Amino acid sequence: MGRRKIEIQPITHERNRSVTFLKRKNGLFKKAYELGVLCSVDVAVIIFEERPGHHVKLYQYCSTDVHSMVQRHLRFDGEKDTRGPADFNNTKVEEAVDDDEDIDDDEGNGQAKRRDSLKSGKVKVEGNGSGSIPIRPAGQQSHDSVEVSLCP
Repeated sequence: MGRRKIEIQPITHERNRSVTFLKRKNGLFKKAYELGVLCSVDVAVIIFEERPGHHVKLYQYCSTDVHSMVQRHLRFDGEKDTRGPADFNNTKVEEAVDDDEDIDDDEGNGQAKRRDSLKSGKVKVEGNGSGSIPIRPAGQQSHDSVEVSLCP
């Protein structure tokens, strides 16, 4: 199967939300690993899941020691590329219906695919891997139930 466009909005059905969270979390961790290996960068992903009636749960992936990576992030005072939810609100993204159909371009044949994608009006959101989202302590979470941080 191919990809289909979905509207990014909160999932109301608990089971669907739980399944989506699990799949996307695993996909995010895999992409973080691949980014670290392919581009020789340090990557950290930290997710806090807070569900009503449950304890806050922490998920993390880090290409190095997570504690030293967070300290490095807090001490860093160089150039930053910081993104937040407002940077992605008006962007339609594509959801993979079949995980086997990954469109990675390591062999150089992606130019035609990108051109076809632009002609069809489809958009694929990509980052340059140098962004970071500030980490808030668990007690200072906003109405969001999940926080993600990518530390270069």
